[in-house]
Amino acid sequence: MQQTKTYQLNKIDMDDTFSTAPLNENMDKLETALSLMEGANGALGRRIAALEKLKIAVGSYTGSGSAESPAAVQVGFRPKAVLIQEARPSGDCYMTTDAGIGNVTLTDTGFIASGFFANARIFNYIAIG
Repeated sequence: MQQTKTYQLNKIDMDDTFSTAPLNENMDKLETALSLMEGANGALGRRIAALEKLKIAVGSYTGSGSAESPAAVQVGFRPKAVLIQEARPSGDCYMTTDAGIGNVTLTDTGFIASGFFANARIFNYIAIG
């Protein structure tokens, strides 16, 4: 009798006599693997729970036109990080976290973009919470 390479499941050869034992061994291995992946305490359950907590907002905004007049962007949650890029082919990318980069301030509902980020241009953003 041969076994699969990855999971070592039994493969019945054409000349093997039929026995339920190899099939039952396969089912036991599958049952064990699935029980480890499923449920709140299993690896799959933990991964799903972590992804469900993740918040991501993607969009764009047009700056107010004045470096002194900040643009308030609402995303519906407090971001942990925001990535901003001016919407042009050679636009620079900027990322900020709670530490900030001076011209972007994180708020409980989004972020405030001032200075260069408030110019009358279009900016794309990704906010991760």
